Amino acid sequence: MDLSNIKSVSPGKKFLKKFFAVIFAIGVIVVSYIVLSNADKAATDTIEVLRVKSGSGIPAFTVLTEDKIEKYKLIRKEYTEDMVLAEDISTIINKYTKYYLRQNSILYKDQFTEEKPLRNKWLYEMNEENEVLTLPYNLLECGGDILMPGDRVRIRVSYEVETTKQEPAGTGNNPNQVVTVTRGKTIKTDILFESIVVKDMLNANSQSIYEVYQEVLKLDEDTRQEVMKSEDFLKSIQPRALLLEGTKEQMNKFSEYNAYSGKSFLITILSRAESDVILDFRDEVGLYGIER
Repeated sequence: MDLSNIKSVSPGKKFLKKFFAVIFAIGVIVVSYIVLSNADKAATDTIEVLRVKSGSGIPAFTVLTEDKIEKYKLIRKEYTEDMVLAEDISTIINKYTKYYLRQNSILYKDQFTEEKPLRNKWLYEMNEENEVLTLPYNLLECGGDILMPGDRVRIRVSYEVETTKQEPAGTGNNPNQVVTVTRGKTIKTDILFESIVVKDMLNANSQSIYEVYQEVLKLDEDTRQEVMKSEDFLKSIQPRALLLEGTKEQMNKFSEYNAYSGKSFLITILSRAESDVILDFRDEVGLYGIER
């Protein structure tokens, strides 16, 4: 029998392999235990902050009361100094919210102010001699969602007028009488406003779309992107009426044409080269990237 192959096998090699495998397994178990223990410890190491309780959230410019918020245990590692601690609830109660706060969102110190924020701030900055006109319009007939607050538009008005013809004197029983004969109705079109500024727009709920934009822009980036994709947000920025800022003479002219029957308005958008768009929302948050 040839014993050379048997002698070449070292029994100690298999033992060392098994020994190191056992050591490695024990090491994995120990490390896993330490990691899980630390994770469990971190999960139990919490701090109480405040968050929105109201199911529909808290609207902008609203006085904050205790029934609208609740305490929430947050892992200490996730806490940042700008959050409002539960023990500091007295520092925000009866203050005004600067913008809309969503349900279950944690409260931050910079979301509140002691002074009531101004709604439609542009109304306070408007020329005192100017006036604001509300004009309903069809979204699809005026550029869809391209039209924005601050854009300039040109408005034409079409209206019905009666076509008349004056017969010369002497054609009737009275030789000095001029007879006016109505022939029918025709449609005339005039330029109502050569150029007028869209200061704001109203949605189906008669809410200011400018204010909707302002509230969303104040949210943090992650929350903003989430809100922008929601169906409620997309509906809230669909305009149904324009708020136009014009002079007294322009408003008088509108009043004259508005008295005609069968009137309709054609609204066209002018170049933005000389416009001061209040809020170009697409540039700020990439509205074009939203899936519709």
